[in-house]
Amino acid sequence: MLIFKKKILDRLSLNGLIFSTKKSTLDLFTLFALALFPLLYLTLRSWTNSFLFILFVISLVYTFKNFSSIKNGLSDIESKLITLTLCLPVLAIFISQLFRQDFSINAFDGPSRILLAALIFLYLRDRQIHFTKALEWVLPVSLLICLAAYIFNPEASALWDGRAASYFVDTITFGTYCTIIGFICLISIESKHPNSNIFLNILKVLAFLIGCYIAIQSQSRTAWTAAIGLFCYWFMLRFYRKPSHLWILFFLVACAITLIYKFSPSVYERINLGVYEVSSYFTEGNFDTSLGLRISMIRVACILILENPLAGLKDGIIPALHTIDSIQPFYTELLQYMITNTGTHTEILAQGVRSGIWGIFSATALFFVPGIVFYRRLKNPNPKIRAASVAGFTLVLGLFIASLTIQVFNLKYNASFYSLMIAALAAQALPSSETNSQ
Repeated sequence: MLIFKKKILDRLSLNGLIFSTKKSTLDLFTLFALALFPLLYLTLRSWTNSFLFILFVISLVYTFKNFSSIKNGLSDIESKLITLTLCLPVLAIFISQLFRQDFSINAFDGPSRILLAALIFLYLRDRQIHFTKALEWVLPVSLLICLAAYIFNPEASALWDGRAASYFVDTITFGTYCTIIGFICLISIESKHPNSNIFLNILKVLAFLIGCYIAIQSQSRTAWTAAIGLFCYWFMLRFYRKPSHLWILFFLVACAITLIYKFSPSVYERINLGVYEVSSYFTEGNFDTSLGLRISMIRVACILILENPLAGLKDGIIPALHTIDSIQPFYTELLQYMITNTGTHTEILAQGVRSGIWGIFSATALFFVPGIVFYRRLKNPNPKIRAASVAGFTLVLGLFIASLTIQVFNLKYNASFYSLMIAALAAQALPSSETNSQ
């Protein structure tokens, strides 16, 4: 049996999946968990959360046996920053509770998922696993499953007036994440690479089209906004060579928006409705619309943060907004209900309301620290580092754009997915000197 395991581990190393010279019997379980956690992320409840805990346990066991090796993973500043960033959400909650002198263990539930990924990052960095080699196959299959779930489970979408959703994921989240995953598939295509797999590239293009289709069927304006930003990023990464190419980009974006607006009834209707809601908010005082409420929520969030900059507000405890003078001009009962029950629909401001300036710093770092790490390596000559950086920056950019209009870390499965992706991709993008020499 031991000889059989050794042969498998040697085979994995030869196939370019594990680049550490140290052998570990945990590698098989790690590769299994890494390959599977994105697969049913949007279609099976608790799927990604379960693999987060599995990978954490594996990381914990490995750390006990190889503590000095794990500690060496913190030798460079960027690894320290990634690790610290994944710890910040828990620290923000703790510090704000200290200022309030009101402690609640429930507030740590979601942020603790991100904290667990800090150790997973250090473990994966030590094992030097080529995560994107599995990811580039798993993500397209994941979107195929999302499409099947949408088509063959119409009851889920019926709860959202026919807009694409799964049985536990709302239509905005479903459309947004399918869009971002689709763009990861598209942007990861390197057709000029000598070892480029034609079948895999076709699968990635199909996955991208599925992501776009679900985005349209979800009628999520958040997903559409993220798609525009990601399209610009894809163009700049793959085609930009000189300043005149910017005009080509603007022309292509304008044509794409015009054609989709003209020929897609759902897009046409949602854009027109959005324009009306924004204009009527300022000209007619029409506050209780979808976009009108979002504008009011942003205003309320800024006011509440200024009033509670250090302590924030306890989860679920929102003051009577009509008693605050600066809110009275746009106050409605629906605004009070939405703020109390759904938050501010803006990730960074939502964390600011929750934890004051500590929450703002934490949420901002979750985007910008890994984003900068990935951005600096987009053109790295090492294909493993480049692949992880391209996928990682796509994820961070897409979710940052989405976070301007929705909360992206408030649901535990979203926090688990993002933190695992950042941990695995950053571990590959920040290899040890041993990996760089290979």
